[in-house]
Amino acid sequence: MTWRAFILGLIAVVGLCLLEPYTSFCRGWGYSAGTHFPSGAVFLLVFITLTLNVLLRWIRRSMAFRRAELMLIWCMLIVAATVPSDGLANFWFTMMAGPSYLARRPDIQWKDTALAAAPDDLLVTKEPRSLLVEQFYEGRGGEGRTPWGHWLRPMAYWLVFIVSFYLAILCMCAILRRQWVDVERLQFPLARVPLEFTEEGADGGYLPRIFGNRAFVIGFVGATLFRLLRAVPVFMGAASPWAISVPLRQTLLGTPLENMWFADFELWWMPIGFAYLVPADVSLSIWFFYLFGRLELVTCYWFGSSLGRGTWSPLMRWQQCGAYIVFVLGMLFMARRHLAAVFAKAVGRGRDVDDSREPVRYRLAFWGFVVGFGLVVAWFAYYDMRLWVAVLLCALLLCVQLVHARMVSQSGLYDTWFIWEPPDLLHGVTGGHAFSATAAVVAQMTRRIMLHKVHLAPAVMHTFRISEVFTRRKRLLLPIILVTLGVSVAVSSWQSIRQAYGNGVVNYVSPWRQTGNAQQAFDAAHMMIKRPEQSTLEWVPLALGAVLTGVVMFMRGRFYWWPVHPIGILAMSNWSADRIWLPFMLGWLIKVGLLKFGSGRAVRKARFFFIGLILAEASLSSVSTILRTLTKGSFAGL
Repeated sequence: MTWRAFILGLIAVVGLCLLEPYTSFCRGWGYSAGTHFPSGAVFLLVFITLTLNVLLRWIRRSMAFRRAELMLIWCMLIVAATVPSDGLANFWFTMMAGPSYLARRPDIQWKDTALAAAPDDLLVTKEPRSLLVEQFYEGRGGEGRTPWGHWLRPMAYWLVFIVSFYLAILCMCAILRRQWVDVERLQFPLARVPLEFTEEGADGGYLPRIFGNRAFVIGFVGATLFRLLRAVPVFMGAASPWAISVPLRQTLLGTPLENMWFADFELWWMPIGFAYLVPADVSLSIWFFYLFGRLELVTCYWFGSSLGRGTWSPLMRWQQCGAYIVFVLGMLFMARRHLAAVFAKAVGRGRDVDDSREPVRYRLAFWGFVVGFGLVVAWFAYYDMRLWVAVLLCALLLCVQLVHARMVSQSGLYDTWFIWEPPDLLHGVTGGHAFSATAAVVAQMTRRIMLHKVHLAPAVMHTFRISEVFTRRKRLLLPIILVTLGVSVAVSSWQSIRQAYGNGVVNYVSPWRQTGNAQQAFDAAHMMIKRPEQSTLEWVPLALGAVLTGVVMFMRGRFYWWPVHPIGILAMSNWSADRIWLPFMLGWLIKVGLLKFGSGRAVRKARFFFIGLILAEASLSSVSTILRTLTKGSFAGL
């Protein structure tokens, strides 16, 4: 790690945080930071490696960026990418202003319940006719200045929670790094791709070592040429490029299989590549349990049950909830000896526990987690939440982060969602007595700001996995992450609020991000306040998900021949699962076919081929976004 890599990384972070809110949320020209494998980060890594580094080597070989420096920039980018996207900025500001703006509508029922109970500290205003929120949503027409003073107070109160939650996540990942990396030896496919791409050759050539592999070059160049071929209609004046679409939903309409609720989607190459890079039992589980879930939905229809109407149905939501909880308990049980060693080290008793190679000392990680967790609980308690409820809610929020970190680290799922509601679980389990009116609003707002499809824990865990390449100054990684998050939050906030007053949020491309997310949060809080005895919790799906996950985890731990992995249950129902399951099936078929009928050499060649394909596909997606931005949307995209 060097100063020049840190400074270049900060410049790249600022650029990413300025670009993403405008191109994705505002204009819909593409996402540079919308997944756990952000295309903007991939593009910058490829650009630096293939242009800037080549130039530096040509001028003077010693001036080129080393692998550790490139990986530091990569780590900063994947951590920063969680902030300007769905991980925070896309929902934070509309949640602070949206309820007041929505309250002017006659169909809104929660003006005197949820809005009245919402803390003044967490909203910019409660006045429905406020010019402040009106200009935020409708634009100010180029007149006046952005009213920063009205935003600083609610942002400061929210930042107490955000910083504390981030601290707990960072320390949680630092505690679990050795268990996942050294003991369980997870694959971390999203880390292996940049690591292998930036590996330096022994001959000291201009390009990384991997460019000497013919299979990688074929995959990289082939994916690039195919993407350009798809864009031929755009160059001929068409509105969109040619796409390989799979119209499953349309094909099955009017048939008995219609109620499996398959979705139409485009066939993507990246998930095929990641499916190949992970163990065959993991990729098998992704598509196997997805189809198992479709069978559950059609079975509900045959029996006349309303629980299984669609991917977001109560059956799928509460089954996922049960699966998450049991999976986390199983993970903690597997790591019990490691966690005991960390605790002993933290309290000064584990003198034989060696943490000298860890990026964060166990004592700092443990007590940092305690402080972060405690501050989150105190923040919840400040807003009228019972202490035990605050502890359980914070634990559930961290449970979601932990599960997504595990899914990404082990299965290569670069686009993950979760569809159950931690506040609804606590509300239902306690028979409607968990939350006061204010606490119900705060719980719903918190969940819908922080937890969507981009999470901090997967990025941090991959950063700690990559830390093995840092032979010097490894302990600076945690401060660098903290600085990166601070810069990302500051730049994303400035860009998001400024562009909202300039363009008007109602003119953005996603109605759900404009007002739908805030409305759902306050609708849910209204029902919890108005009808506390009425719960959306479904015990049968909850128990089904818990039992199914427990059985699969037990069988996998007991019998080496057990063919499926419980991760498939966690990922079987969400927007991305509807579109990723078939590519994962194809990747699994390719890997199993080569393992059974091919040679070891063919298996290794295919691995490099898919790494090239993944890098080209991701970086070209960012190129498409940049071209659409430069042409102000006149270019339809690659």
